Amino acid sequence: MTSTADSAPLSPERLAMLCCPDCRGELSYQPEVPRLFCPSCNHRYPIVDGIPVLLPGDVEATFEARFQRYWDSEEKSDLYNRKVEGDGDLFGIYNHESEIYGMEQLLRPEKQGRILDAGCGNGRMLARFSEETDAVGIDASLNLLRIVKKAGRGNFHVCCELEHIPFKDGLFDSVFSCRVLQHLVEQQSAVHEMSRVTKPGGDLVLELYNSWNPKTLYKNIRMSKRWGPILNAPFRAIFRSMSPFQDWGINYDRYNNWFQVKEWMQQADMNAFEGRGVGFGFQKYFMQPFFVDAVLRNHAPGFLKGFYRFCFLLERLLGHLPFFRWSWEKFVLRGTRHG
Repeated sequence: MTSTADSAPLSPERLAMLCCPDCRGELSYQPEVPRLFCPSCNHRYPIVDGIPVLLPGDVEATFEARFQRYWDSEEKSDLYNRKVEGDGDLFGIYNHESEIYGMEQLLRPEKQGRILDAGCGNGRMLARFSEETDAVGIDASLNLLRIVKKAGRGNFHVCCELEHIPFKDGLFDSVFSCRVLQHLVEQQSAVHEMSRVTKPGGDLVLELYNSWNPKTLYKNIRMSKRWGPILNAPFRAIFRSMSPFQDWGINYDRYNNWFQVKEWMQQADMNAFEGRGVGFGFQKYFMQPFFVDAVLRNHAPGFLKGFYRFCFLLERLLGHLPFFRWSWEKFVLRGTRHG
């Protein structure tokens, strides 16, 4: 990852939105490098392919040591970009459409003048807003942001962490984040940061994996160095290719429940909560690991397609009810910042 100049310089309007991720002070723009500079911290933040890299610390001095997270590499970023919207897989398409539907039910059209997608991934949500919306995307993966920018999704992109958002207070009509919080250690800090950059009267919308769903137990077993191998051994011995309790593949993956996140949002000056449940979870702990999905895809694709359509219909009909928004695989929670 080398710093390169971009044909479009950073505009004064965009510069005025930004602040230092360490001290929240004003930044100066040095287009000849190109980079941003914090006079208070003496930190330098390169601009790579038109994307400001505003991670904590002197990024320019430590650039080669950055970007060691799971989705940071070009390979993982390309994989995410291919898979997150389905890539032709029936379950993948259903899962993508389900997640997007849950978000869009809580994102109010009247609060889309300027929006922030916090952890935008490949920009799949940014692509869904009208041209009238000033859509801003942030992510800690520079390679994912390169994909987003190349695809023309969103108007402005910044590489940063949700725990240290380099935007000034109260800039956005809506801030939203879809399936990002589970990757973060300082989760509550990220919620507070997202609230901070939301305008008074604006909305914060979060979609998260739910710790009150059986999938969490399945995940914890697979992440366990003790129980995962023990439970996986009989399947490997008998079926050879079946490993339903193999390693989870991610070292850190922390889920949350509705009431925990609601309390964090309340402490971050949010009120007037609404939300819904998204997804069932059994696809991940039954349909896929025990090859049910694969068998039906090969031998009864019409039935499988109809099954996922039925699942999506149930989500739309029942997801708003209290029991389901508290217990399904994911939940979407919206709060409004005090005016």
